[in-house]
Amino acid sequence: MHIFDAQITAIASATPSIRVLRLAIPDAGFRFLPGQWVDLSIEADGTTHTAGYSIITSPLHQGGIELAIKASARHPVARWVHERARAGDTVRVSQGQGPFVYLPEMSDNVVLIGGGVGVTPLLSIFRHVRDARLSTRAHLVYSVSDSREILFRDELDAATRAHSNLHVSITVTQPDVRWHGLTGRIDPVKLHALDVPDDTLYYLCGPKGMVEDMSALLHDLGVPMNRIIFEKWW
Repeated sequence: MHIFDAQITAIASATPSIRVLRLAIPDAGFRFLPGQWVDLSIEADGTTHTAGYSIITSPLHQGGIELAIKASARHPVARWVHERARAGDTVRVSQGQGPFVYLPEMSDNVVLIGGGVGVTPLLSIFRHVRDARLSTRAHLVYSVSDSREILFRDELDAATRAHSNLHVSITVTQPDVRWHGLTGRIDPVKLHALDVPDDTLYYLCGPKGMVEDMSALLHDLGVPMNRIIFEKWW
C-alpha cells in the first residue's frame, strides 16, 4: 500500500469532543473517493501508532484532506491529536481505502444516515455532491446525543439553502434545552418524511447497534439489502 507524507496545516475544535485536522499532502499520486478512509500514522514517544479515519472532504479539493477525530483516552492516535498535535507536525497517511463509496452513476438519490462521529464519511459524500454540483438528491439524516456535538451545523444549513437537491435532518436523542429541532432516534416516521423514490441508495455509518438497527428498519420498510451500504468500525 502506498503511504504518503503529510503535514498538519490547521487544527480546530469543531465540537467539545471532536478536532478537525487539515492535512497537506503534496504528492499528486494521493487519491480517494467520496466516503473512503485513510490510515493515519503518528510518532509518539518513539513509537508509531496508526488508526483509520474517514475523510470528510470532497476529492475535488486536491492537495490535502480533512479528518474529524473524536477524543479517546484509549486510542493513542486520538489522544495525540487532542493533546499534542500542532500545526506544522508531520504525519503519514495511506491511500484512500474502503468500499463505502458514492459515485454519481450509482444512483440519482441517496440517503446518508449517520450517528455521532459516524457522520464523517457521509460528510465527504454530501460535500462532494455539493461541490461537484451533481444533480444527485442527497438527504443527510444525522443523529447526535447532544446538540453541541453537531459537526458543521452552519455549513449544512447553508448548503440546504443554496442547493435545492440537498436536504438535512438532524435529530438529538437526549434531553437538550439548547435544541428545538427533531428529537429521538431515527425511526420510520422520520424516514417516511424523506419521501424518496425506490431507487434510493442508503448509506449507514455510526455505532454498531445503530447501524444494525437502521439496516433492519430499512429492510422492514421494504428497502432491498442491495440498496443498503454500511461502514463498519468494529
